[in-house]
Parts: sequence; structure tokens; C-alpha cells
Amino acid sequence: MGNFEEINKRAQKNTGRIQEEQPDFMRAFKKLQQEGYKANALDEKTKEYVALTYAIADKCEGCIGNHVNKLVKLGATREEISDIVAVTIVMGGGPASVYGGKALEAFDEAVETK
Repeated sequence: MGNFEEINKRAQKNTGRIQEEQPDFMRAFKKLQQEGYKANALDEKTKEYVALTYAIADKCEGCIGNHVNKLVKLGATREEISDIVAVTIVMGGGPASVYGGKALEAFDEAVETK
């Protein structure tokens, strides 16, 4: 099992804990997510690229793994993820370069386990 697979499982388990304590809130949050990621003026893949950029900049490993996995399912390539990393580094500087590398690591793991 890869590092990001473990991180994703832990994040899902932790989200489940919140679901147990705040079911109405989490249902509303899930609906917000579904609406936010639904294809509209931007397609789903583009929205996932935006989300990955924010995940890298905000240093959220669970988010990186989640959005990379979604992007792999949507047909993203390693080169596309690398371009997202480059844009994030421009916007986020040095910290983005560390977490951008984590996005590429997550992509490699996602492709290996596919």
C-alpha cells in the first residue's frame, strides 16, 4: 500500500467520524461538493485541476491524494499534473514545490495501483 493510499484511507475514516457527529452538516457539505464539482462553464477535469492547485498550496495531503485519484480517473497525465505543480509553485513559492512533488508522488502511486 502506498503512502497516499494510507493517507486517503485515514482522511476518509476521519471524515466518517465527523459524519457520525454531524450527519446533517456533512450531508449539506457533500451536496455543496457535488454542486461545486459538477460540470458547468468548466468541465469536471478543469475543476479538479483547480482543486489540486489549492490542495498543494494549502498543504493538504489527503486533498492531494483525493484530487489526484479523481484526475487519474478523468484521464489526466503525469505531464498535466506536472503543469499544475508548476503553476502552484509560481503562485505559492517554495512550500508549493515540496507539496507539488507530493502530487506527483500521489499520481505515481495512483497509476501503480490502478
